[in-house]
Amino acid sequence: MAYLSSYQNNQKEYYDGSDLGNYQFCSLDDIINQFMFVYVGDEKLINNVSRTDVTFFAQRALSELSFDTFKSVKSQQIQLPPSLTMMLPHDYVNYTHVSRVDSSGIKHPIYLTNSTSNPFQIRQHDDGTYDFPEQHQLLQNEAFDLYDGILHNPWSQSSNTVTSTASWVGAAGTKFAAYNTSAYSDGVKVEGGILTFRHGPQVAAGIAHGTACAVWQQIDVSDIDYVDVSAFAETTAALAGDTAATSGVTNAAGNQVSSLPYWTVASGTGSGNVGGGNATPYTGNFFAADSGTSNAGNAFGNTIPNAGVAVAANIPATTIRVGLSTNPGDNKKNLPPYHLPGNNGGTGIFNIGYLEWTSGEAGVKESTQMDVRQYDSVYLLVTSSAPWDNANWGNSPEELFVKSFVDNISVMNSYSATSLQERSTKAGVSSTWENYKASTPSESNNDNYEDDTYWPVQGERYGLEPSHAHINGSFYIDDLRGKIHFSSNLSGKDVILDYISDSLGTADEMKVHKFAEEAMYKWILHGVLASRINSPEHIIRRIKKEKFAATRNAKLRLSSLKTNEITQALRDRSKWIKH
Repeated sequence: MAYLSSYQNNQKEYYDGSDLGNYQFCSLDDIINQFMFVYVGDEKLINNVSRTDVTFFAQRALSELSFDTFKSVKSQQIQLPPSLTMMLPHDYVNYTHVSRVDSSGIKHPIYLTNSTSNPFQIRQHDDGTYDFPEQHQLLQNEAFDLYDGILHNPWSQSSNTVTSTASWVGAAGTKFAAYNTSAYSDGVKVEGGILTFRHGPQVAAGIAHGTACAVWQQIDVSDIDYVDVSAFAETTAALAGDTAATSGVTNAAGNQVSSLPYWTVASGTGSGNVGGGNATPYTGNFFAADSGTSNAGNAFGNTIPNAGVAVAANIPATTIRVGLSTNPGDNKKNLPPYHLPGNNGGTGIFNIGYLEWTSGEAGVKESTQMDVRQYDSVYLLVTSSAPWDNANWGNSPEELFVKSFVDNISVMNSYSATSLQERSTKAGVSSTWENYKASTPSESNNDNYEDDTYWPVQGERYGLEPSHAHINGSFYIDDLRGKIHFSSNLSGKDVILDYISDSLGTADEMKVHKFAEEAMYKWILHGVLASRINSPEHIIRRIKKEKFAATRNAKLRLSSLKTNEITQALRDRSKWIKH
């Protein structure tokens, strides 16, 4: 049982806090503690039991009671993307309602359709025989043609970041130890179907460091022994800064991939913190000569030169690696000397094999017959790094960065497959699903029958299929791939999924309503006694009956039937039900 604790003497603490309404619940930890204290000991049904056993049966009781006794209070809302799919929640067991929301915030039910599905479509030859191909592409969406800028499932990536730094300026001839305010993006983007990495210098504790980004996809290799990996990549060579205008660094297509490698000191006024005091001194900012718009400074204690002086800024070489790993990429992108560097910048993360391009290399590379026999799944991993350091300083939105590119990634089985292959490489997309989402759903094609023939019958719609007599849309659940598929008229709409969970999520989720507290004790008691070889059978039968009775009482209490709510529902049906 739960207690008011401090709230009993200090109600203000409750009403000012965020723990509202939780007095009606007991935590699972409290249930276990109270069971151990009350039901276990001398002259009790259970003389001795380990806390591990009680915890197991408590979790089983919570899971079972969640399915049909406890209230279902979990829900998720998304704006349905063009893919017309929603991922099932991580703790999903079954749904209770699926609905869309209109502009007034009113929910409209979406109904399950049994008329279509998204089956596993078998790869076949033209004559209909099954195809077990050699050199079959194992990646999904390997061309990145389904993405507009940002990557999506089944690809994952280390997060893109926007970093802001400290802000102040100093007078010419003084020293300063912080960059002027600016922000820049550093990370991964798809540009024209090409995987593009961009790296700018980052600063921590006054020390510049580079970044190493990653992109990865998990691949099923449970029936494959060897794979061939190939890709095209283009890296940038290091470029020493110059105080004269240069053309910068360009890729094989002639496109500039880094800024001009120098800065020019600008004059002007500005506010800042000079010598520990606030002032508005002469502004000795550095900015990129190819734009003249950024506020970038030398952050390493250098003396600010006079206006008009050009200062060199070196561009580091980039490195691309493409290979296989048993681990996904690291979300930490920092390179040394940062005190918490990630793993993307080294070769150790590729524990199966990898290809490498560095310092201006460009072209196609391939590694054949990588051994994956001991794995059921591996990750195709792509990393890109640029080791900025204190000699390669700068901080600006667009003016100081370097890019590298990856395209035509391929992972193929070296020998013929031994299991059925799927027709499409698009993440489990069958022609059935493609046709369904491309068509106007049947519920949007209803004839209203209000014409010269049917109007005399005053709108009566004989023969109308009730399951399609709405325009709310339809859905079906693909349990094989863990997604909900929706009809095309729901694209861009707000969709709500109300679902049942087993309640075994976070500590905050594992709680029991007081109306079902006794049922939990009886479930645990029966589980412990029934699992013991020397428990008397008549005792087990008695506790089993008590468990059923307590569960039935919990269902009745939690159903929470209100007379006025039933009356209101009957009023809504007064045409059919008189009262």
